[in-house]
Order: sequence, then C-alpha cells, then structure tokens
Amino acid sequence: MFEAAATPGAGQFLGVDWSSIALVSITALIATVVIVTAYSLGLRLLAVGSPDDVDGQGATAASAVGRPPIATVGAVLCIAIGVAGVLYGIYLVIPLFHS
Repeated sequence: MFEAAATPGAGQFLGVDWSSIALVSITALIATVVIVTAYSLGLRLLAVGSPDDVDGQGATAASAVGRPPIATVGAVLCIAIGVAGVLYGIYLVIPLFHS
C-alpha cells in the first residue's frame, strides 16, 4: 500500500525531486530580492527632496522645492509592487483563500 512512497523514483535520491526543490528555492530568492528592492527604492524615492537629502557639499539636493511629482509616483508604484508581492505570498501560504 505504501510501497510506492517508500521506493525512490528513477534518478531521484531518497525519493525527492531535487530539481523541484531547487526551482522553489531559486524562485523564492528572486521574489525576495525583487520585493525588498522595490520597497527600498520606494523609500528612497520618498526621501528625495527632504531636508535630510543632501549632496556631497552639504547643500540640500532640492532647495525648498520639495519632492518632484515623478519621485512620488515612482515611490507609490514601488511600494505597491512590494505590497502586492507580500499579499500574493500570504495568499499562497493560507489555504483558506484557495477554496
């Protein structure tokens, strides 16, 4: 009855499909890098034009102009990408959402 699970498949060590484990690991690593990079870039874009954003000579990069609108749009987009990735990961982990 349980013999099929106890015997390893052809070319599989200990009955484990190692290529699938490698694929999941690589996909998780890439997704993590993309989510963290998008969130970090979004935070950096939100900091553009703030008083703490200074260039090498100590002068503010955006002198009393504030944050450019394109930086705000980019920040919102990057943070939205990060949030969407996290929410999709939660959706995949919780089986209640699949029914």
